[in-house]
Amino acid sequence: MRSTRLIALGVLGLSVALGAESPHYKPGRAPICAINTATGTATCSSGAVTGLGNEDIRITVSFGATADTFCHNPGNSLIVPGQNPTGVVASASITISGDQVKNGNVTIPAISATAIVPVPSAAGAGCPNGNWTVTLGPVVYGPGSYVFEQPPGTVIPSLSFAF
Repeated sequence: MRSTRLIALGVLGLSVALGAESPHYKPGRAPICAINTATGTATCSSGAVTGLGNEDIRITVSFGATADTFCHNPGNSLIVPGQNPTGVVASASITISGDQVKNGNVTIPAISATAIVPVPSAAGAGCPNGNWTVTLGPVVYGPGSYVFEQPPGTVIPSLSFAF
């Protein structure tokens, strides 16, 4: 009877200890992310998290940028839409050492990534031949993602979000 009670108390203690780790942003300290369409840069503000373990942390910000292509005929002023849009995914990651986590708390720094949409070759844009030149239409940005991992490779859904 006594050993059953000790086992039950041990299981209860383990449940409480595991339940104590529920990572979340401190009130008012969740990062805010925005894409500046003039510069093609996504920036996420700093923040503060609690409920963490002592492993390393990796934060990754990524977003897409796409543009339509236009083909310019070298013999006249004819401009036609290219057959293939172009795009890029921009990302940046930071790693925070586990020794920076104090009593389950850590301050996370701001992070940013910049997308530069490449101008493809005439063949890549789907122009009639390689003599045509290519320009881009307006760039469309997004969506973006903020991914919080601890340890790196293990995503914490409560701290990750789309923007």
